[in-house]
Amino acid sequence: MIAEAKSRYALPMRAVAAEMGLGASTLSRWRRRLSRGQTAVGRRGPRKVKPLNFSELRERIEGLEHGGRRSRGSGALHRVYGSAVSRRELDAMVREARAEATRDRRAEIRHVSWLRSNLAWAMDDCQTRDGVGAEKLYLYNLTDLGSRYRLPPLAADCLPCGEEVAGHLQHLFDRFDPPLFCKRDNGGNLNHLAVNQVLEEALVIPINSPPRMAPYNGAVEHTQGEFKSYLDRWSWKAAGTGSQALLAESAAHDLNHQPRRCLAGGTACRAYFGGARIRYSRRKRESVYRWIQHLAAEVSVREGESVITPASWRIAARQWLVTNKLIKIERSEKVSPHFCSKSAHN
Repeated sequence: MIAEAKSRYALPMRAVAAEMGLGASTLSRWRRRLSRGQTAVGRRGPRKVKPLNFSELRERIEGLEHGGRRSRGSGALHRVYGSAVSRRELDAMVREARAEATRDRRAEIRHVSWLRSNLAWAMDDCQTRDGVGAEKLYLYNLTDLGSRYRLPPLAADCLPCGEEVAGHLQHLFDRFDPPLFCKRDNGGNLNHLAVNQVLEEALVIPINSPPRMAPYNGAVEHTQGEFKSYLDRWSWKAAGTGSQALLAESAAHDLNHQPRRCLAGGTACRAYFGGARIRYSRRKRESVYRWIQHLAAEVSVREGESVITPASWRIAARQWLVTNKLIKIERSEKVSPHFCSKSAHN
């Protein structure tokens, strides 16, 4: 293109370079390289002179701890192989390995469909994003997994303590009837003695998520994102913490009346109140608890444990749900997972 412009318009090389936004010396250097059969622009940085063992490097990259966006240990790896490969090339290889690891993790994830309303609730804490001049709001949310119904949240200017969580949970049990299961993470306020007492009195079976495995309770994690998006969009209407708490209740109401594809275009409110909800008697709840406890003890003994482990408890609860056809487990890579294959057994 440069040669054609120079011959057609009889322009000097300096004028052609100025029109292209390049320096005359840069353009001359590129021409010399092309005349020698070399590439016009090479890679930046010093030349790597140390030979590279690609298979060894690839093996060490695959052995890194790959997360969703970062791979722990890639910096130390570059310090070892910095004289043989550039950081740009190493980062590209790490990104490729991380994407492959993410695909493998998603292939192992199972999506659980809860087939009855009020069968299981999921609860978790979150906090709203910091805004300019806005107060941070802490939310304690509960979601019915079968109908996606967002129960009224507990909102405050600080993280709700165990007694506050227990009181709010008891209020929801009195208003909506307690579920059979309650999924939660390992937060101290959610596993408080007062919370455990409320669950025990209502004969609700708690299921704790495995440590550092957010996808296990993915439904309520998705709910947190919906609440945060709603509050960010309408935060200009709330002047203080009290107004933000009322706005959080409005968010739950609006989310419960949005058509959802997972409910075949229906709303969570209609699915929760219009469908067949789980209403087990106290005797039935005790029978379910004994069945799950017996199987969990058996699984723990097979694993060589002297006490019932949380993993064994999750396995037993899953088996009871599958046996009674109350959940449907599918492989899916395009949805937020509610259950993980790592908590299952053969």
